[in-house]
Amino acid sequence: MTHTTLSAAILVLGSLSTLAHATPSNTAVFSATSITGKQLPEGDAPIYLKFWATWCSYCIEEMPHLQDTYQDTNDKLQVIAVNVGFNQNIGLVRRYMQKHNYTIPTIFDAQGQLVQQFKVTGTPTHILLDSDGNEVYRSALLTDELKQRLEALK
Repeated sequence: MTHTTLSAAILVLGSLSTLAHATPSNTAVFSATSITGKQLPEGDAPIYLKFWATWCSYCIEEMPHLQDTYQDTNDKLQVIAVNVGFNQNIGLVRRYMQKHNYTIPTIFDAQGQLVQQFKVTGTPTHILLDSDGNEVYRSALLTDELKQRLEALK
């Protein structure tokens, strides 16, 4: 088994376990370039990060909701998709987003820097950050509580 395949298997297995709800803690603000060349995040609104991969069936199933959330929010919330980069390449991610007409700002985390920074152990992983960059919520799947929190931020 190659290192990349092993890493991908660990990510998938990690996504099957239920992640504990996060307690507020300081998370360093990040800066990254999107697949379209845009610097993210923009402004100081709360941030919704979704860590995902094209090979993750749960991630793919949840993408329409992520697109709807992105389209329904205004300056009150930044929605950012973070492709974890395992067994992926930026061209594949761009083609996937274009094929499905997704306009969500997307980061390709080729070196796993954001995965490490936010201690992501599986995909999908949903993280909400307040306007100060503090993690206020984390879940492995699109839960009812996450939907309620997102609705409150719209």
